[in-house]
Amino acid sequence: MSFGFVDPWHSFLPRDGGHVLGFMGSGGKTSLLRAIAEFYADQDTPTVLTTTTRSEILPGLTAYTWAELQVADLQTLPTVFYVHGGEIEPGKWGGLAADQVDALGGLLPDRVVLVEVDGAAKQPLKFYRPGEPVWPSRTSLAFVVMGVGAVGGRISAAVHRWGRVPFTPLADIKDYALLEWCHLKELLLADGGYLSQVPPGVPAVLSLAGLAVQDDSIGLFEFVGQAMAHPSLPLVMFCSRGEKAFEIRTAYVERQDGSS
Repeated sequence: MSFGFVDPWHSFLPRDGGHVLGFMGSGGKTSLLRAIAEFYADQDTPTVLTTTTRSEILPGLTAYTWAELQVADLQTLPTVFYVHGGEIEPGKWGGLAADQVDALGGLLPDRVVLVEVDGAAKQPLKFYRPGEPVWPSRTSLAFVVMGVGAVGGRISAAVHRWGRVPFTPLADIKDYALLEWCHLKELLLADGGYLSQVPPGVPAVLSLAGLAVQDDSIGLFEFVGQAMAHPSLPLVMFCSRGEKAFEIRTAYVERQDGSS
């Protein structure tokens, strides 16, 4: 395989209303969602952000509850706004049900929908439990986010639900062990890992965050090569928090048959 970079990084993103982009994983999910929302705002593409899980209140965005949206003047809505299920505790919004997110396509047919479908308690990595993520049935593209900056640190401190949710491929790893790239590969590709959470038939983009604190570039690109060898991962996004902005590059792989 050989690799190249998509120029510009966002050329693969859908622009037409009706698309539902789902964001799952950990370690940079909300930052990526907001960066893509900002891109759509710059393009004057009508967009709505939401979640199917509880979330922190996002500053700087006009927000409506689901009930408020039902009676709002749809012609005066901002180009980009957030819809949620109401404040469930101080600083926390409830999410929408998956069928409510699906219903946004009928209510707001000109808008791209960006939806977070799970949470990770601010940890760079996580173990999945039954019942999550919660995907809208209209999801057309899945962003699989992993915080690769955690590689090299203590594994039990980096993985949400470590020791509480079983994950067979890492069952024999000790709490004090350091997180290695081979562990990240298992988290991504093994049964019960990240990629197996994506609904069948939905294309996925692997999004690697935390690069600003990851110095092992050799290990990183070996991991990326192993990930992109999987037929479901033709694109990998490299995401890092720069001094002024959330920086993104998108890599693609050229298959032996010449396709990309």
